[in-house]
Amino acid sequence: MKVKTLMTKDPVVIQLPATREYAIGLFRKHNVRSFPVVGKDGKLVGIVSIKRVLLHPDEDQLAMLIRREVPTVKATDDLKKAVRKMLEMDYRRVVVVDDEDRPVGILTVGDIVRRYLAKNEKLKEVTIEPYYQRNVGVVWRGTPLKAALKALLLSNSMAIPVIDDDGNLIGMVDETDILKDSEVIRIMKSTELAASSEEDWILESHPTLLFEKAELQLPKKPVEEIMNPNVVVATPHMSVYDVAQKMVKYEIEQLPVIRGQDELVGIVRDMDLIKVILNK
Repeated sequence: MKVKTLMTKDPVVIQLPATREYAIGLFRKHNVRSFPVVGKDGKLVGIVSIKRVLLHPDEDQLAMLIRREVPTVKATDDLKKAVRKMLEMDYRRVVVVDDEDRPVGILTVGDIVRRYLAKNEKLKEVTIEPYYQRNVGVVWRGTPLKAALKALLLSNSMAIPVIDDDGNLIGMVDETDILKDSEVIRIMKSTELAASSEEDWILESHPTLLFEKAELQLPKKPVEEIMNPNVVVATPHMSVYDVAQKMVKYEIEQLPVIRGQDELVGIVRDMDLIKVILNK
């Protein structure tokens, strides 16, 4: 199967120079997680994600926020090549470019799940057992949002399971659940000014420099107040086809994998599911 069969054609792009606020406006308008970024000549220079924009509130110039190393493919390339690049670079999308490196399409993990895995009934015979992640980051229900966001970033996931006092699964929290409750504030900070200790004229009372800085502030409440308690789950012996169907139906990118009654044993991501394509 060729990339052009599954890709989204003519993607919305951001042209440099551009500002952080301009990018946020586009994210809100189109409700996507990232955009290809091009130069004045229309050639691809990178990708900017909503997470990177929100987590760097003090940087206004978009050129400083883009990821420059971006996997690219041609429309006529085989789907396996695109999947291999996604997995090798741990990136959820490849930009489809023409011979002059101008974006003509974009192919995401979600596109592959919706347009291929969830429609390929042959995958009913393939279980998720070899593909789901056994080592899973979790957060306790009372974890403050700031700590939950840190755990989410360290786990390199888009969502993280929430457990109760007994370690049972009670919910999921997505990065957008946390970030939508955030706000950018401007605060005054200070730093001491001091001469070298070798100077004999150093002041006993060090002067301070005040400066203004933008920071992302999260409300002081536990993660259980914003988590989604209606968890869609998978079991180890479910098929790739059935899990892909659930992802499409509920518009989610990962399912906690449970055994018995809410015993969390792992998580299966859409990035895990696309590995099946390399084994075909």
